[in-house]
Amino acid sequence: MTHSIEFNGQQFATDVQGFLKDRLQWSEDLGREIARRDGVELTDEHWEVIHYFREYYDDYNIPPPIRMVIRVFKKAFGEENANSRYLLSLFPEGATKSASKYAGLPKPKNCK
Repeated sequence: MTHSIEFNGQQFATDVQGFLKDRLQWSEDLGREIARRDGVELTDEHWEVIHYFREYYDDYNIPPPIRMVIRVFKKAFGEENANSRYLLSLFPEGATKSASKYAGLPKPKNCK
């Protein structure tokens, strides 16, 4: 059984949980749509995380470990916006899983 989402008249292949099969098809508008379908409205704070995930994936071919995200965000944005509670407030289903999904990246191996 194949899975996909339709957006702007196009079909995008996904896995059963809605992760894009081809990350090169991703756009910010598609990321917004995927999040909307999950009941999430993306804010500037979400986009900071999502863009970091995409950059990290481009460099290392894996989503960043959450500890790395916290370390980088602590340097860039300060202690207040660089902890797991803050990330969970943005991504209640888990920052690594949700940010990867909305960034058009494959589902991280350690996520259910």
